[in-house]
Amino acid sequence: MSKLDVWVCECRGSQNGTADDFASVLQAEGLHTAQQACRGGMSGLQASIANAGASTALVGCTQERAVFEALLDVDQAFQPIRFVNLRGAMRAQPNVKGVSAAVTAALASYHQNFTADAVPPVLFQTSGRVAVLGDNADMLEYSAMLAQNLSVDFFIADAGGTRLPADRALNVIYGRVESATGYLGKFELEVVATNPIDAELCTRCGACVEACPTSSIDADGLFIDLDRCDRSGACVKACGDFKAIRFGALKEVQKREYDMVIDCTASGLFLDRQPPLGYWKVEGGPTQMTQVMLEAIQTVGDFEKPKFFEYRPNLCAHDRSGQSGCSACIDTCSTKAIRSIGEKIAVTPHLCLGCGACATVCPTGALQYAYTPAVAMGEALRRALETYRQHADLPVDLVFHASSLTHDWLEKVKASDDLAQSCQHAVLPLDVHHTASIGPDLWLTAFAFGASRVTLVMTPEEHGFYGEALNNQVQWVNSVMVALGYEARVRVLAQADAADIYRQKLGGFKKTWQAAAFEMSGTKRGRMEFALDHLADQSGTDVSSPIPLAAPSPFGKVLVDTSKCTLCMSCTSACPASALIDNPETPQLRFIERNCVQCGLCVNTCPEDALTLVPQLQLGAAARSRQVLNESQPYHCTSCGKPFGTRHMIETMLTKLSAHSMFAQNAKRLTMCGDCRVNDMFRAEDEMKIVEKK
Repeated sequence: MSKLDVWVCECRGSQNGTADDFASVLQAEGLHTAQQACRGGMSGLQASIANAGASTALVGCTQERAVFEALLDVDQAFQPIRFVNLRGAMRAQPNVKGVSAAVTAALASYHQNFTADAVPPVLFQTSGRVAVLGDNADMLEYSAMLAQNLSVDFFIADAGGTRLPADRALNVIYGRVESATGYLGKFELEVVATNPIDAELCTRCGACVEACPTSSIDADGLFIDLDRCDRSGACVKACGDFKAIRFGALKEVQKREYDMVIDCTASGLFLDRQPPLGYWKVEGGPTQMTQVMLEAIQTVGDFEKPKFFEYRPNLCAHDRSGQSGCSACIDTCSTKAIRSIGEKIAVTPHLCLGCGACATVCPTGALQYAYTPAVAMGEALRRALETYRQHADLPVDLVFHASSLTHDWLEKVKASDDLAQSCQHAVLPLDVHHTASIGPDLWLTAFAFGASRVTLVMTPEEHGFYGEALNNQVQWVNSVMVALGYEARVRVLAQADAADIYRQKLGGFKKTWQAAAFEMSGTKRGRMEFALDHLADQSGTDVSSPIPLAAPSPFGKVLVDTSKCTLCMSCTSACPASALIDNPETPQLRFIERNCVQCGLCVNTCPEDALTLVPQLQLGAAARSRQVLNESQPYHCTSCGKPFGTRHMIETMLTKLSAHSMFAQNAKRLTMCGDCRVNDMFRAEDEMKIVEKK
């Protein structure tokens, strides 16, 4: 791991703490302090950086980032410089001695210890072909301006009142876009013409206007008033070989490809999802249109974004043999980047915007958030919480929030709320790419490592798309925490309710626990299991009985109706997690509860409708043991004595088939193995034969 040095500015003593607090804590952690670093202290900071010998500098102020980047010598080998809002975190703490410095040291420790490999890039290529969609010609003038820099097609659904520009810098198309698919550099629009005149082919000669017997062709906009048109075809004949007028086009769906789409229609596209990159919805009139035009001009060339996810198909519980199982990721994805392809799923990386919600709701860990891996975050959290406990003992609320929030959002929340001033717990804020990417494996791990509460603060957009999905996960985690006697410890807050970070006190929680020190597992199930086992051990609660959970749940049991189950073992073949297994020695259906992900594949596959899912969490050794759900004695062939099925299966078959015409006279064959059944058929004198006897 490369060396990282951290500089913390005390901002002329304006932070929430005393100089002695910071001196003792930060020096103990080997952090560097400065006074007025962004102004008079810049030279000292610059000299310290030059002599530090580290490969990366972390500056604890985001407000003055532009100043630091402008004044620090970019030619230094000390690159790159990273910025974290340590200053804001200090000011957001309670007025308790030493807490601000302890939180600062903890955050510095987190960033010193967080390391993750770079993820592969996803490439986009655009040449500047833009579709501008309008209900009418209101944005025609702006589209003409955009056409001075890009190749623009302007679609007008209602041609009435259109006045075409004098030049042909852009194409005006009288058409309505019915649907759109794709992403930046690769959009496909399905267009239905709303007027017979094709403005792309029309030379504006005016022959059609003169030939029209009903004067229904507008000479300025070159469109036909269909209410007045008599469909005589005079205009078509006058247009001749140019073929710019086709009434048949009104019934055709045309597909057209573009790099970008600017949508000025009232209804809009992509209503069922979060729109893809390269699509802009203009709702703010000319002002917003001008801003979008500038963005579109800059979006020409080759671009890349991270590939946020990693998919492990061998863990996927989506489908087996045409039977549906888990579709949590598909149902949650707000960009429709995930689709079913039979037994597995496929993710379109160009549509993925990196929310990470798919990894949060995936019960198996088949989808993982690669941009900020859970293993790297967990290890860094362990170090950060250890550092905090060395210098302060107040309970700590671990607050995950989107990096898109303003740098001083938490300071303002505390300053604007009177109840926040009496807060008696520390707040450890961590900005993340997207709050939906932080799931139950990290929440539980944070508890095991010493966090007293986990709070996710979501922007309005995040909350609108993912609030429900996260609350479903919060529900089962809090159910487990309550059952263990720890109270509900996870919450999702909309940004408007962020003051609850301070209002809802932590001091009243009844139980605490000793922090764990285990290494992070590389699997989601492993991380949750380690954390839950630790919390259960520390709780002193009897965990011999399972904890009931509400569906959807990633844990649970399978109940078997033994009166229906024939031990055909179809469920064991369908189970993707090896929760249902057979016994090669004897007819027996066994179950390992810790492996069950409640995907439902076994229920949907069972031909006897004998299985039922029960969401619950079994802790301890019982979850790891192999439980026998059903068993039977082997059935022996009545002719040769060879075992060829289970007694329950053969008895069920006899009940269902013995009255069938095929077995009415020879029901005994149902009690024979396959070989003996065939031999009996050939020996029987009353059987119809294909070959005549000689």
